[in-house]
Amino acid sequence: MTIQILITAVSAVIIGKALSKLKRREVHGGTCSAWILFWIAVIALVWQPNLTNYLAYILQVTRGADAIFYLSLVGIFYLLFRIFIRLERMDQEITTIVREIALLKNRKDIKS
Repeated sequence: MTIQILITAVSAVIIGKALSKLKRREVHGGTCSAWILFWIAVIALVWQPNLTNYLAYILQVTRGADAIFYLSLVGIFYLLFRIFIRLERMDQEITTIVREIALLKNRKDIKS
């Protein structure tokens, strides 16, 4: 019971932070909604652990905890992939900007 209360409290704090960031327009509504739904699902699964057995049955895994673990790994690697792609794009954009600045400075030096 203690772990359920702890996870619920942590989830509630995270949901509160997400709503706060939405109010300050630091995140988009869709992103905030996705995170809130995720943490509500976490709370639901903590208080109704038998729901994971249904998920395990659908995925043809023996235990609900295993199904959650496998799905979590897939989700984490997907997010890492998205972050890697975004970092690559940012690196390319920074390189383009720096190159353009260097060319502009070079043109100014030639004219002087």
